[in-house]
Amino acid sequence: MKKTPLDISRVSRETPWIPGMSDSHFHSQALADQGLDPRKLLRELRNLGMGPLMDVAITPEDTDKTGDLPRIYPALYRSCGLHPVASCREDWREALALIDHKLSQEPFSALGETGLDWYRTYAPRERQQEIFDAQLALASSHGLPVIVHNREADQDCLEALKKAALSRGGIMHCFSSSPTWVKSFVDAGMYISFAGNITFPSARELREALVCVPKERLLLETDAPFLAPHPHRGKLNHPAMVAFTYATAAELRGENLEDLVHQVSENLETLLGDLPQ
Repeated sequence: MKKTPLDISRVSRETPWIPGMSDSHFHSQALADQGLDPRKLLRELRNLGMGPLMDVAITPEDTDKTGDLPRIYPALYRSCGLHPVASCREDWREALALIDHKLSQEPFSALGETGLDWYRTYAPRERQQEIFDAQLALASSHGLPVIVHNREADQDCLEALKKAALSRGGIMHCFSSSPTWVKSFVDAGMYISFAGNITFPSARELREALVCVPKERLLLETDAPFLAPHPHRGKLNHPAMVAFTYATAAELRGENLEDLVHQVSENLETLLGDLPQ
C-alpha cells in the first residue's frame, strides 16, 4: 500500500515557511515509484519559492528518467552514482563505466549516492569497499564532490575519503554518526547534512551532532520519499517537508530561522557551484 503525501500547502500552514529553503538530498525517481509525480511536485515547489534542490540518483539508469527535470525547476542540481543497495548487482563494473560516461557527457553537479553500509549486507564488505573506492576515484577524475551514504561504517568511510583526497570534498548525507565524528569528517573536506530524523524527540545523540557542525559546513535535507519528519513520521516525504527540519535545527542551534535558511542554501551553492546550463 502506497503512502499518502502531505499536501504542500499544509506544510506551509503547519510550520514556518521561508522562501529559499534548500533540500540537499531527495530522490525524484523514488518519489515517482511511490506514485508522486516529480514534475508536478517541482512546479508546486517552484511556485512556493523553494530554493536549490539536489536530485540524487542511486543508479546511473535512474538519471535517464529524470533528465528533463531541470527545465521544470531551474534551481535543480543532479547527481549520478551507485548506492550500496545496488552493490549486489552482477553488472556493477558496467554500471561504474556508465557513471563515468554520463559524468563526461551530461551536466551533473556531484557523484553519488555512494558509500558503505555495514548495517545491511547488500553485498560483501569487500565489494562495497571496491565500488566505493572506484566512485571516489571517478569523483576525483571528474572534479566533482561526492555524496556519501554511511551506515555504521564511520572509520572505513573516513579512511577512504582521506585516501581519495577529493579536491571538492562532498556531503555526509543523512548524518547518523555520534557527535565525535563531526570534526573528523569536516576536516576531511565534507559538509554534514541532516535529515528529518533530527525532529524525532528520541534522537538525542543526533541532535547533539547537529549543534557541533560549523555553520559554513551545515546542510539540511529530506531524503524524500523517506524519513518524513515529526509530526508526520511514516508518511511519504517530499522536499517541502524540509521546513520542519529547518525549524528544529534553528531551535536546537539557537539561530534565527531566516539566517539559517540563507546560510544553508549558500553552503549548498558553495559546494556544488553554478547550476549547470
